[in-house]
Amino acid sequence: MAADLFKYTKAIVCGIPDSLVAEALRMDEGGEPVDLERARQQHEDYIQVLTELVGEIHIIPADEQFPDCVFVEDPVVVCGDTALVTSPGHKSRRGETVAMKEAVTKLGLSVVEMTEPGRMDGGDVLFTGREFFVGQSARTNEEGLKQLAASFPSYPVTGVKVTGGLHLKSVMSMVAPDNIAIGTSPAAVDAKEAIKRDGHFKYSFLSVPDNFGANCLFVNGIIIHVSKDAYPKSCEVFDKFSCPGVSEKIAVNMSELNKVDGCLTCSCVLIN
Repeated sequence: MAADLFKYTKAIVCGIPDSLVAEALRMDEGGEPVDLERARQQHEDYIQVLTELVGEIHIIPADEQFPDCVFVEDPVVVCGDTALVTSPGHKSRRGETVAMKEAVTKLGLSVVEMTEPGRMDGGDVLFTGREFFVGQSARTNEEGLKQLAASFPSYPVTGVKVTGGLHLKSVMSMVAPDNIAIGTSPAAVDAKEAIKRDGHFKYSFLSVPDNFGANCLFVNGIIIHVSKDAYPKSCEVFDKFSCPGVSEKIAVNMSELNKVDGCLTCSCVLIN
């Protein structure tokens, strides 16, 4: 069953380097600066929630050479017992794969490494439990999609053009089995239509007013979503959401990492 693939026993996270504040990649170059102390406290709260839900947390130490290293979702895609170590789309992030490969190898996963000319950020990969949707963005190319398909041959893989924002999961994520939380921006609407048109299975969609708000985690029957402090309208949508298989909801504030395009899915790798 697809729902079984959202049951996790481990997670990988990474510390936040000092260099994130001045050097992390961000779409809004003139945006509000990150409060490093607050970002680390929010991240600790996030890790505590994951610890309570999955039990086993593996922490990669922060590396000052890689300002974006906290966003561990991008250098790897894990499904079942296979880990595809990607080749991130921005060259400044490709060195992050060394520590990630070491982490997934220690956990006993079967490791596949993406090769040239493939490019992929894990933030472009939405796994529904039945199939993969892969954002075709500035960070992920067609060759990356092909290598993902070869790495996970049991599942259909469909490309979705990203018409705005950084990644596909900048506007959507799985909120429950066969349920996709999705923003209301033009890019989100485009992606939704592509999934409805080209997907191999049918899904229900939960409309969330904020793109950041539409990024959530579904872990062992529990939804981790944005907090009321950061996105009150989106939080209200999750409060009202009901679906079989959802036992609880937990709000987590990651507003500081939002400033450098980080979402809830970005900061962990979940392992069955």
